[in-house]
Amino acid sequence: MKKNKKTEPMLPKELETISFIEALDDGYVHDCRIVSEELESGKCHFDRVLFENVRFLEGEWERSEFADVVFINCDLSNVDMSRAVFHRVAFENCRLLGTDFTESTIRYTRFTECRLDYTVFGFSHISDASFEKSVLKQADFYEVDLKNAQFLDCEINEANFTGTALKGTDFSTSRFEELQVTTELLSGCKVSTDQALLFAQKLGLLIVE
Repeated sequence: MKKNKKTEPMLPKELETISFIEALDDGYVHDCRIVSEELESGKCHFDRVLFENVRFLEGEWERSEFADVVFINCDLSNVDMSRAVFHRVAFENCRLLGTDFTESTIRYTRFTECRLDYTVFGFSHISDASFEKSVLKQADFYEVDLKNAQFLDCEINEANFTGTALKGTDFSTSRFEELQVTTELLSGCKVSTDQALLFAQKLGLLIVE
């Protein structure tokens, strides 16, 4: 996914640093910078917000909406983000271990140098998203509507893509020894030569040198 004004979060050049409680207005937080806090769960709409060194406490943030939002050095591990909406969002050096994105909508979003082991994306709609230099061991992408996704220099061993059509998905620079996929839905997936051999074995082909 190319980084440009259409795909990157659009934040004001200057953002006021303010506490979450001060920024919260009837479930709406906008145009601010929140730093070094621990946030309780709750359904919110975030618009043009920068989170830095923020920990989202385990709980429910389901159906929250994030538009033009950046997370830097944040911890969202084991948080319930199911049915949430993410549009032009960036996660940079964040921990998302076991985070639940079930049935979420994720558009123009990138995860850079993040930990996403055991993260659940099942039944989500993910389009024009990139995972860059991140770890996604045993991440779950079960029956995801996946379009134009890139996994660039990632660790994706034992990730689950069962029931997910992988046309347009790029795995070629990432690393795995085992990947759960539906072989009938592999068409159009971009892989390296070594990865192609692994998938060929899944198809029952006998490779002779």
